[in-house]
Amino acid sequence: MGGLATMLMYFQSPPDTWTGLIFSAPLFVIPENMKPSKIRLFMYGLLFGLADTWATMPDNKMVGKAIKDPEKLKIIAGNPRRYAGPPRVGTMREIARVCEYVQGNFGRVTAPFLTAHGTADGVTSPLSSYLLYEKASSEEKTLKVYEGMYHSLIQGEPDENSELVLKDMREWIDERVEKYGSR
Repeated sequence: MGGLATMLMYFQSPPDTWTGLIFSAPLFVIPENMKPSKIRLFMYGLLFGLADTWATMPDNKMVGKAIKDPEKLKIIAGNPRRYAGPPRVGTMREIARVCEYVQGNFGRVTAPFLTAHGTADGVTSPLSSYLLYEKASSEEKTLKVYEGMYHSLIQGEPDENSELVLKDMREWIDERVEKYGSR
C-alpha cells in the first residue's frame, strides 16, 4: 500500500514538487484472487460503516506470497506485531476505491519514475507496474521486471536477488543525480 499512498501524495502535490519516484511492487491493481466483489462491498456498505471493522474479506495468506526466502519468511511471519488476520471490510473498500482513482489518473504522472515488480508476486499484480509504465505521461519512465521474484523484492528475496534490485535502484537514482544535479 506504500505505492498507493505515495501516488496519492504525488497527485496532491504542487506540480514539479517531485523529481523522481521509485515503486517496489506497487498495489495499483488488486489481483483477481484477492479482489472483493463489488456486490459484497456494497452490501457491507449498507450497514453504514458498522461492517468496516469486520475482518471478513478473503484472506490469501499473503505473507507466504510476499516473502520468497524461507529463513526471512520465518522471521517476518513470526513477528508478534504483524497483523495476521483477514483484511477488514473498510480497508478493502478503501483500497478498491483508491486503486480505481489512481488507475484513472496514471496519465497525470509526469515525474521520472522507476517501477519494479516480480513476476511471481502473489500480493500485488505485476499489471500495476505495466499499466503505470504504459499510461503515465512521464518522458522518463523505467520498468524493471524480475523473473520469479515475489512481492517483497528487497526484504523477502534471497540476498543475491535483493542486491540486484537495490543495484538497479541505486543506478536509477545515480543517473537522475548526474542528469539533474542537486535540484
